[in-house]
Amino acid sequence: MLSPMIRQASRTEWYVALLLLLLLAMPATLLGQRRVGTIGPPPRKNPQRQTSAEGFPPLPLPVTPLRRSEPKAEPAPPLFMAKLIYGKDQDYMPNPGDVDNLMRHARYELGLWYGWKVLDLEELVTAHQAGKHSKLPMLYLTGYQPFTLSDSQRDALRQYLLDGGTLLGDATLGSPAFTTSFRAEVRKMFPDRALDILQVDHPIFRAYRAYTNVHYFDVDEGIEFQTQGPPELLGMNIGTRTAVILSPHDMSCGWDEFIAPSSKQRVAEAPRDKALIPGDAIRFGLNIVSYVAALREVGSVEAVTREVSAPTNRARQAFSLAQLRHQGDWNPDPNSTFQWLRHLAQDSSLSVGFQLKYVDAEEPKIADHPFLFMTGFRNPRFGVEQKTALQRHIAAGGFLFINNCSGYREFDQHVRALIGELFPDQQLTTIPPEHALYRSFFEIGEVRDRRSGAARPVDLEGISIRDRLVVVYSKNDMLTHLKQVSDPFGNGFDADSCRQLSVNVVAYALQH
Repeated sequence: MLSPMIRQASRTEWYVALLLLLLLAMPATLLGQRRVGTIGPPPRKNPQRQTSAEGFPPLPLPVTPLRRSEPKAEPAPPLFMAKLIYGKDQDYMPNPGDVDNLMRHARYELGLWYGWKVLDLEELVTAHQAGKHSKLPMLYLTGYQPFTLSDSQRDALRQYLLDGGTLLGDATLGSPAFTTSFRAEVRKMFPDRALDILQVDHPIFRAYRAYTNVHYFDVDEGIEFQTQGPPELLGMNIGTRTAVILSPHDMSCGWDEFIAPSSKQRVAEAPRDKALIPGDAIRFGLNIVSYVAALREVGSVEAVTREVSAPTNRARQAFSLAQLRHQGDWNPDPNSTFQWLRHLAQDSSLSVGFQLKYVDAEEPKIADHPFLFMTGFRNPRFGVEQKTALQRHIAAGGFLFINNCSGYREFDQHVRALIGELFPDQQLTTIPPEHALYRSFFEIGEVRDRRSGAARPVDLEGISIRDRLVVVYSKNDMLTHLKQVSDPFGNGFDADSCRQLSVNVVAYALQH
């Protein structure tokens, strides 16, 4: 027969067990915990290294037996990516092994040995409020649930991106709810910037492997099938780099090297859209890693604008550079514009005003600026009145210089369409090598490619009125490398070629 004390202990243990079962059965939201709906397998474990020792008979003190150890574990790799813990009850890790497996492929296929970690977004907020800058090249935010960030979290992420970091979003299971929330949060952080579909010539589609077509796995009314289509990524530029990247179709399941199952089998509340099959998802992920790693130095340099100043008292009127504002990333690289002015002042006898003028394409605002400069990445989307103002300004003796920042196709297409509307009876024609533009200050015989250093054609194009160039367009970037660091994937000239061409364009415009 059990004693009363033993019976009491057994009853207490039974109550504790019952309470634990009730807690486990309660909804996670009532407990203040996260709803977890793991889709993928757990991450693989790293090999364990053990230490062994020689066996010795007992020895008199203070003699210590010699030890023999196995080779020590290799040092930890530099951190490249952090998976964010965000929101209040979001499942931030539906695929626990996705980033770990992607980093393994980066090591063995790209030769880039990088590490990763899980980071609570509140830690980034605390560091931001303390005035500290995160050195992580990329933050990764994934999930399938809708979410909302706080003002302090948005401020911290915004500063992280301005400091040169990259934010990657991935909609697990292709969740439209996650995509909508991600786009809304980015819009709140950068209301004046667009998160748009990246064009097919964007370097992210060729940084590791050139992609024009990918394979998607989809489920429609319970039927599983595969389709092919162009890769789809959304991006937002800060400077000359794409700092925010969003995949509306699932990559994380593919990084785990499995085809995402029907959402109803694992996570009942998760919506379902297209997902990349594992092979394409991994190679696509390696493209993103390659792009972010290559642009890291560019992001750090462009995080700070280095202005140039000069004495304010001038004996004669100073040259004023007016840059056109528009709706297509109109000021991606102010550092290079200031370097342009510095070279004008150093290389020539021109009196230069270093206060850049940012003007809208409206007649009263551009009338006092005979030299107009325009650059960008996307469609400038000028209105009818703005186009009319530009036509009248040029007809009255004004000059327009357009530089294709990084030399990508999208801006080139829109510039040609704009010139066609401004000059319907003319078209852009190549400026011949014997033209006065190439002798207005420097004697330019040949220019060199930014990446290879090999000689290449200048390929400047223009519009002339009565034998005077009134528009000069460079489809190849001839400005951003003035600061010696630029988009490594961009199509443009080396620093010395940029310097000579940029000085000659101004010299020609002022002489004519």
